Amino acid sequence: MPEQIPTRGDLPFFDLLMVLEGVTYTLECRYNVRDGSWYMNVLDEQGVGVLQAGLKLIVNYPLGAYTTGRTPPGVFVAVDTSGQEREIESQEDLGSRVQLWYFTAEELGLG
Repeated sequence: MPEQIPTRGDLPFFDLLMVLEGVTYTLECRYNVRDGSWYMNVLDEQGVGVLQAGLKLIVNYPLGAYTTGRTPPGVFVAVDTSGQEREIESQEDLGSRVQLWYFTAEELGLG
């Protein structure tokens, strides 16, 4: 079963530690007011080494699917819980109408 990432639309920037498939990562999420979008960076456990940068949260798009190296082996997917597949329209959408999920490599048939 995919894991829901505990996001916060009440803050324009937050970071959190997540254990994904046995490895701890730091996820940095920032809201860009200019283009009305959320972006995510994936860093190592200490929050120093950038593994993935500038991943724009796009509804129903496999974020991080086309990267290699020390990145999480699965993918992140932003899901519109209204079922309308609308993109993020405001800061507050993340964590409410739009939720971020992580699908493991095994769930994707890759592991």
